[in-house]
Amino acid sequence: MNRHLLLFSLLLLLIGKVYHISAQESKDQSSLSEYQRAMDLIDSCNLYLDKNQAAYDSFAQQFLEINFSQLADSNFRNVIYKRTNFLRRKFKYEEAIPILSKAKKIAKKNRDSLSLAFFHKRTSTHYYRLGKLDSTSHQLDQAYSLYKALNNKAEMGIIAIRKSRLAYDQGDYEKAVQYSFEAIDLHKDSGDDEKLAISYLQLGNTYLYLSNYTAAKKYFELAAILFKKTGNEYGYAESVSNSGLVEIKIGNYREGISKQLAPLNYFMEEGYARDVGILSNYIVEGYLGLQQFDSCLYYNELAKKQFRKSNYQQGICQSYLNEAKVFYFKNEYQKALESALKCNKIANENSYSILLKESHYELYQINKKLNRQEVSFYFLEQFVKLKDSLNFDPNILNSKAMKYQLAAEEAQLKLEIAEERAKLENERSEKTKQQLINTVVFAALLFLSLLITIFYLVKNRKLNKSLNLQRKKLSEDIKVKESLLSEIHHRVKNNLQVINSMLSLQNQFVTDDSVKKIIEECNGRIISMSLIHESLYRKKDFQEALFSNYIKELLPRLLATYGTDPSKIKLSMDIDPIKLSLDDSVPCGLLINEVISNSLKHGFPNGKEGSIQIKLKQIEHDIHLTIADDGVGLSAEKRKEANATFGALLIETMASQLGAEMAISTSNGFKYELNWQVSQ
Repeated sequence: MNRHLLLFSLLLLLIGKVYHISAQESKDQSSLSEYQRAMDLIDSCNLYLDKNQAAYDSFAQQFLEINFSQLADSNFRNVIYKRTNFLRRKFKYEEAIPILSKAKKIAKKNRDSLSLAFFHKRTSTHYYRLGKLDSTSHQLDQAYSLYKALNNKAEMGIIAIRKSRLAYDQGDYEKAVQYSFEAIDLHKDSGDDEKLAISYLQLGNTYLYLSNYTAAKKYFELAAILFKKTGNEYGYAESVSNSGLVEIKIGNYREGISKQLAPLNYFMEEGYARDVGILSNYIVEGYLGLQQFDSCLYYNELAKKQFRKSNYQQGICQSYLNEAKVFYFKNEYQKALESALKCNKIANENSYSILLKESHYELYQINKKLNRQEVSFYFLEQFVKLKDSLNFDPNILNSKAMKYQLAAEEAQLKLEIAEERAKLENERSEKTKQQLINTVVFAALLFLSLLITIFYLVKNRKLNKSLNLQRKKLSEDIKVKESLLSEIHHRVKNNLQVINSMLSLQNQFVTDDSVKKIIEECNGRIISMSLIHESLYRKKDFQEALFSNYIKELLPRLLATYGTDPSKIKLSMDIDPIKLSLDDSVPCGLLINEVISNSLKHGFPNGKEGSIQIKLKQIEHDIHLTIADDGVGLSAEKRKEANATFGALLIETMASQLGAEMAISTSNGFKYELNWQVSQ
């Protein structure tokens, strides 16, 4: 009887299992059927949106009636993304928000945290495009909290980037910098190059607004490299465009405009109307710098058309401001007034603080030209009030950005050290394990061999341990010294650049031309020293850098600094690949900088053509340096006056520091010949 009972129980269990499998298959089939229906409805919506409004409304309503709870999590996210992303591309942001709200309720009910975080992130995009920044911020905070609970650092980094952009739009530049570096740290940890590129792009945008163009260009170029590596054409185009904007900001208008053209064509072909408008505005700024007003108006109309198409009010506002500037420069003040008032109205309605401030200033200038003194004074007063409310110190923010950057680099260095230690420990463990296996094998072969093997094994272990400890200590010492040496050169170079920036800033407030000239000359000398330290800290093997490479980099910079026409002043270099110590590099570099600067400033007056030759040769331990020009030279009387200048004293001091014998000839131009022994 027990046997029959056991067989009956097994039969019931088998039936239950078959029923469960059948029910699961039925559920899966139902899920797939609902997913396919959703995808078909999306395709129908996409097809009829611009062709048949009634059909579109019908399919859109059917889509909302789908039982999304039946869909698998990944299918659920894919359906909502495809539907709302199409609406985003068609600039129907308000239509997408109810769909995402419904999706969030379902995800929350199903306790699907990943989908819920995803939908909050998507909702933030649509609120941002509608200019609802508070709602955008709330959605980003919700998404960040959920991704943090899921320990998804890659998505946390994306949210940090968006929070950085939002802080930037709201005028909180310190938070924008902080979020940018937070995103970089998160994306470094996640190992996602594409997301790291997005972080670099946003950080470049922040530095661009702070007018730190060197840092901005650096991060845009890093972003472009990573975007190209990952095949992200959109990101690459945006990075190249922003790099071109930097060129426009620093006055390289033609180069900046040229860099906008390829990204502009890409965005037009792909239908990114908002981006086409933004790049068109960049081009307007470039042509405005070149005073080519017809080109300005052409691209400004293109920008307005694209912004209206994408319903991007901030872009439309910027276009009206650009239009007002163009008409102002063309002395068409009535047209300029109309455009500026349109900009002012849009900025005021949407709380675009920066654009509102700039429009106040334009209206002040335009009304002043139209002799409307009271109106002009009113807008000037509004401009000053708004400027004061938005006032910030870019130097402080740059300093804080540097702090965040150093902290990020320090964290990365610690991580790399920890990984290297773990790797060494693992190798050591594997080595010990192999030695033990070998010992067991030999022990099984012969007892006598075991005794001999143990004897030598113990001896070898002691020796290996001693050698490993010594090797490890030497390796750590070398790494520390290399790191310190690199950091010293890097910091010296940064400090020199800070001094240079401070002098340049101070020079803006100096009215005495002679003092300005002295400060500019000091700047040139500081840049020369900075180049030496830059060439040293960039060396990967921490050996002596080639001084010849430094000269080849310095001389073109000097030509550019003094605005020298390369077609009139020919530069001839005959330089051996010579290595100099830091003790010799600095005085030699300053000496060359001073001599070449003197030639460029005084040797070729009134556009005189000529040439400058520099020779650097090493014969055994002797260094021979010759610098000559075929300029106007100096008479004996002027030679005495020149010898009393600071530049001449500096040249003699640097030659003395090198321990060099120096000969100077002033016939047929200037010629310096120096000989010294290289430091051992």
